[in-house]
Amino acid sequence: MSNDDHKCSLAQLEHGLKVLDRKLQALDLNAPMKLRAIGGFALMKYGIRAADRAFTVDIDTVTPDFAPKIAAAIHEVAAELDLERDWINNDNVMDGGDAELVAAMYQATWIPDDSAVYECIDLQLASVPTLTRAKIIAADTAEFSGRAQDLPDLLELLRFQGIRTAAQFETAYPDPYDEYPTAHDAVREHFAANRSLRDPRTPNSQSGDRHDESMEDRFHRLITER
Repeated sequence: MSNDDHKCSLAQLEHGLKVLDRKLQALDLNAPMKLRAIGGFALMKYGIRAADRAFTVDIDTVTPDFAPKIAAAIHEVAAELDLERDWINNDNVMDGGDAELVAAMYQATWIPDDSAVYECIDLQLASVPTLTRAKIIAADTAEFSGRAQDLPDLLELLRFQGIRTAAQFETAYPDPYDEYPTAHDAVREHFAANRSLRDPRTPNSQSGDRHDESMEDRFHRLITER
């Protein structure tokens, strides 16, 4: 379970990776540790997550469980830098699960991160479409998971891709079997609210206070109204 007391900036997590890389060099690994980053860390690497939310407690990776000596090094870095103990984790891969099946669910593609040079870490980032599909799935279950960041992340991903209407969203990320209705409804409502804000013909009496809602409040209202 993540602890908000350990919220980190991108710079803090990248420093953690550098410290970890030095520890891994002493372990004489047969191959670099593979990280396939998905979630807040990847969003911050792309500069997508808004500045007022540009933090996360961990690096989520879609990879199998780490070897015990690698896991121990991760925990050592956490203790030294006051990070979340599992500041690198594969919790999105359920116990005994298959990382490749999770990647297939997201139709994942991975982009090598060339912005930093590590000797013992192979860092790859989920592509923007991969992140978007993951956030659609996560936002759809936010009512039960209690995660407040998934819808704002999804909307920022759409903005980053130049998707500005519900029709564009449905074309880029169709849901033919209605698997993620709550997320799709939230996106449609978001674009409808934005459209009415831009439309001078929309009377203020019709818009009410809803245009002042945060994305988190708007999503909470939607899922409780369903």
